[in-house]
Amino acid sequence: MPRVTTAASRPSTRSGRPEPAGGRHLLTAAYTVGGAALFAYVVRRAGVAEIVAGIQRVGWGLTVILALAGLRFLVRAACWRLCMPPAAQLTYGRAFSAFLAGDAVGSVTPLGLLASEPTKIFLTRHDLATRDSVASLATENLIYGASILAMLAVAVGVVLATVPLAPAWRWGIAASLLAAFVAAVVLLRLLRGTWDERRGPRPRWRARLAQLRVAVLGFSTVHRDRLWRAFALEMVFHVLGTLEVFLTLQWLVPDRAPTLAQAVAFEGLNRVVTVAFKFVPFRIGVDEALSGAVAPILAVAPAAGVALAVVRKVRNLFWSGVGLAIIAAHPARCR
Repeated sequence: MPRVTTAASRPSTRSGRPEPAGGRHLLTAAYTVGGAALFAYVVRRAGVAEIVAGIQRVGWGLTVILALAGLRFLVRAACWRLCMPPAAQLTYGRAFSAFLAGDAVGSVTPLGLLASEPTKIFLTRHDLATRDSVASLATENLIYGASILAMLAVAVGVVLATVPLAPAWRWGIAASLLAAFVAAVVLLRLLRGTWDERRGPRPRWRARLAQLRVAVLGFSTVHRDRLWRAFALEMVFHVLGTLEVFLTLQWLVPDRAPTLAQAVAFEGLNRVVTVAFKFVPFRIGVDEALSGAVAPILAVAPAAGVALAVVRKVRNLFWSGVGLAIIAAHPARCR
């Protein structure tokens, strides 16, 4: 069968030529090996027996965790559909399968959005015009980013109000909030455009970016009600993630009921790790290290924090397998 690729999914070197596939594979291997080494160190330090015992206590609760994760994918697929033109014919089922496939490709490679979004565009090309697909995905990602900032603000507020922190931690949190605010301001400035027409015609890549920006802003102006509904769905996505953490901690530490503040804090940390370390396949090692480090601050045993991250890893592997199976079953396989 013919191989189908997209320009957006091929990283380029400074000379403009596509980066050799061998270089990408080497980079992926390096990140994976480094993450695996960090994972082994963290698990050994937290205690292998304690982590295994915690995972065994989850037992059949893993099916509930998998179901909640699938529901979260369905919520984001519904949000994506809200960001499409009202006349779009893409069904919930096809949007859901494309979202799963795209997330799987973004998880198993260090390319993140550069791999996941072109995969979604490719898998829905018969149901949605490429221009509408690109614009709707850009809109959905912007709304998702705004929801992450809202989720982090809630998580930070909860932690500051319920957890006694050392001054160093409080300053670190304040610096993180300031960085998030600066990022939001820069993003708004980019949405308004930064090119001065007196400088002459835009470069080709900037012209394409300007077209995308105009499409996104045009949609947000005409369909403002759909954007608010999409934002509400993105917040439901985070609420389901918090519920997943709460239930998992309840199974991991049955002798001490978790608090809502702990669940919100862990889910906020998970969002930061997901965004900041997307280039590490499955965030192997990173998630476990940070969850284990933050757990004692939240009055949770380090082994339980690591086990929480391991359970999430199993959930990610399961749904990534489903996504890759969707790609393998597609009539023209996307690589």
